[in-house]
Amino acid sequence: MSAARASIAVIRNAIQAAQDCGVPIGAVEVLRDGSVRILAIKPEALLSSPDQEVNSCDGLFGEVSD
Repeated sequence: MSAARASIAVIRNAIQAAQDCGVPIGAVEVLRDGSVRILAIKPEALLSSPDQEVNSCDGLFGEVSD
């Protein structure tokens, strides 16, 4: 018996579902068994670079009042 194949519709639906949930997509994998895996970008990759004057915690949690 041959392995299942993921259709374009299945891949498109997986990507759309991830985007609807607010998941930043880094990659999409289609596995040999036909399943589709969405790989999210690490949150650290979305933060400002250390060269900027923004603390990485501020990027995650916003400005905290004293």
